[in-house]
Amino acid sequence: MTSRSKNAVRGFEAEIEKSREDSNWKKSLELAQQLLAMTKSPEQESLAHFLIGEGKLEAYLDEWPPLKENFERAQRELTEARGYLSLSTEARGSRARVSLDAHLLLGKLQFACGAYDDALSQYAKAELDALTEKELPLRSLRIVAESYAIKGLCLEQRALPAATSKFKQAERDAEMVRCFELASDLTLLYLQRGSTGVRAGPTLETALQRAPILHIRAGQLHRAIDRYREMLTAVESASTQALRLTLTRQLAEVLMRGVTGQVYKAPERVASLSQQGTLKRREEYVSEGPWKPKKYAGINQFVPSNEYEEVMLLLVVGEAMAVRDAVLSQSAEFEAARGHSLRNAVAVIDLLALAATRWGRLCLVLESLERAMKFSFGRRHVWRQRALATAAAAARCSRNQQRPGEWLSTVA
Repeated sequence: MTSRSKNAVRGFEAEIEKSREDSNWKKSLELAQQLLAMTKSPEQESLAHFLIGEGKLEAYLDEWPPLKENFERAQRELTEARGYLSLSTEARGSRARVSLDAHLLLGKLQFACGAYDDALSQYAKAELDALTEKELPLRSLRIVAESYAIKGLCLEQRALPAATSKFKQAERDAEMVRCFELASDLTLLYLQRGSTGVRAGPTLETALQRAPILHIRAGQLHRAIDRYREMLTAVESASTQALRLTLTRQLAEVLMRGVTGQVYKAPERVASLSQQGTLKRREEYVSEGPWKPKKYAGINQFVPSNEYEEVMLLLVVGEAMAVRDAVLSQSAEFEAARGHSLRNAVAVIDLLALAATRWGRLCLVLESLERAMKFSFGRRHVWRQRALATAAAAARCSRNQQRPGEWLSTVA
């Protein structure tokens, strides 16, 4: 191969990598097919096969998510992608360093087809559980995160024989939790490192919420709470805002339903890496490893000391995020987005009303409902709450006037 053609191949590879990171699969496919046409090297040919298989798989899944109603379609339409990826698992693929990713993507393909055992077989071939924790390129980070998420979902979907011992069931459940926790850590890291436009997608969003739910089902409430806290202390990015609202609301619900008095354990402060014991910027953070998301750290962080403070902090922050993301336009084209944002806001506002009323802080409910008025046109539920809260607050204030800021001392 001439020097000129080698440079052209390198240029294609750099452009393809950029397209992969941006999830621009149409462009990635076009470039990969050009690379296949111009290359003479067996390794480059195997790389091109992998890229074509990846592009066809991801382009399909963008349109048809891996849901049960799409299994038959996936089995028909992913045949070509399976063929290209299978070619990349051969010896030439190993030399081109794409065989591992090919096995991982074949696991994703089998999951999209509903073949859970075949997906797990691909992850066994890739030795997913033996992967070394190290810095990964952005695209590889997502592939590994999805692989752990899909493995956990496959284990959850696969029925155990009736004669399975309790030890084997517990072993399977522990492996599921481990997969989901690894997937959620890698997902948060991926979203932190990615550009503004990156999204987790349905598989990774499911993995983020599964680990604490499995802890709750196993009766391990404190482990579920700790998992929620770990995810919420991760440094926020533009791509994690919607997820943070969901996790904030879920943790508040868990604390309100299952934690009281001496059962409650306050969260631990994240240790700072600063040698002087102070942080110069609010953006400074700590990271516990190459597969761990960055976490906020600072000596001035507020750490709740009881369940009242933590619940109210979560709900006030959650309400602020929900109001910020509310869709104000009444145009028909925004109807779906408006309905989604309204449901998120009302869910948090309702929880805030329950918590604040329980602890006699109707002023917070009134302030929250006042902010909700701007996007609650025609919503009787919100307006009725506003009227009831106003009447209750008026009656209460006439009996007992309190100074602003006293509520923390009265509930502690």
